[in-house]
Amino acid sequence: MKKITLLLFTLFITNFSNAQNTILDSLVQKNGFPFQIDKNISFQGKGWDVLLNEIKQSNSVLLGEIHFTNEIPYFTNAIINEVDFDNYFLEVDPYSVDLIETKIKSMSTEQLNSFVKEYYTNFSFLQYEPEFALFKNLVKRGTKIYGVEQMSISADQMIISNLKETSKNKKVIEIYDQMLHNSKLVASKEGLEKYYMLSEDCLQKLDLLLKLKLSDKERKQIEAFKLSREIYTKRSHPLRIQLMKNILLTQMPDWNNNKNLFKFGANHLPKGETILTKTDLYDIGSLISNIEEANFRKSLHIMVVGKGEDENDNTSFKSFQNLVNDKQWYCFDLRPLKKSILQNKLKVDDVYLSRVIKGYDYLIYFPKVTESKDISIE
Repeated sequence: MKKITLLLFTLFITNFSNAQNTILDSLVQKNGFPFQIDKNISFQGKGWDVLLNEIKQSNSVLLGEIHFTNEIPYFTNAIINEVDFDNYFLEVDPYSVDLIETKIKSMSTEQLNSFVKEYYTNFSFLQYEPEFALFKNLVKRGTKIYGVEQMSISADQMIISNLKETSKNKKVIEIYDQMLHNSKLVASKEGLEKYYMLSEDCLQKLDLLLKLKLSDKERKQIEAFKLSREIYTKRSHPLRIQLMKNILLTQMPDWNNNKNLFKFGANHLPKGETILTKTDLYDIGSLISNIEEANFRKSLHIMVVGKGEDENDNTSFKSFQNLVNDKQWYCFDLRPLKKSILQNKLKVDDVYLSRVIKGYDYLIYFPKVTESKDISIE
């Protein structure tokens, strides 16, 4: 009798699971729209038309991406070719963003190439050719650009060199020189030892600088440098998210009433809890959603992913992959899926997929990921 009961229970679970997969597959198919790459950095097709219509109606548009691809900067450029944004936010610290933007605006091509060649490894995500090209395009358009992130672990030489150039305090300049010298000494080491920011010498120098006479701008950068170091040494993701939220809220009077485009890692931009499954943090996507809602406006949350070579990375998106071919992109409206979950018509046991569906309005799926390369300067 026990064996029969167990068998019946197993059959029930199997049938229920299959039924749920069928419901999911059906919803995905009904709400998926294809589109394809067109000439002149654009797309064509129903999926593109649907997406552009939503983007035009939204005050803040959030692109949650996988990093280091050629396709997503192309996709972003295609959006800004169709829709004007006042502000653009990216996952690089504000000091590096301001510095790089200033160099692009003020330097000749030859001077800029020289600067990039010397410091591109300090640029964080902007060290990759398609990301840097996108950044330059936004600068050329006159879009206001905001950096929202801690300082990169590799950015110390560029940051310190710039601080040295602008400082008027001889003692402070002397310390900057020492920091640059020590940073270059450890750069050839292996592992984490090559990052000067993590060293005790760096911490000691930062503390010493904060005791000296600094300009307000200089002091803010040194304090941000020290906080960035703390985030890395403590491996504190919650502190990192706190910093990102603080940067956004501090700058909010400047961007709140404008058309905004955000491009960050997909972990950061769902309107609900993070898609990192081992934590329940609410990231900047949730903050932006709440700000727009409080102002009776709309935020649009779009996750952009591609089919990589490792199929194991794509198991959560199997229902979506079944529709994607090798040539077309797909735009999936996730809101009907979320509605079915909330009405208990659809059960999604995959925590990651469930959070994606609840946190994003659209999923953009492209057929093949190609890895972006570093900036190349001859």
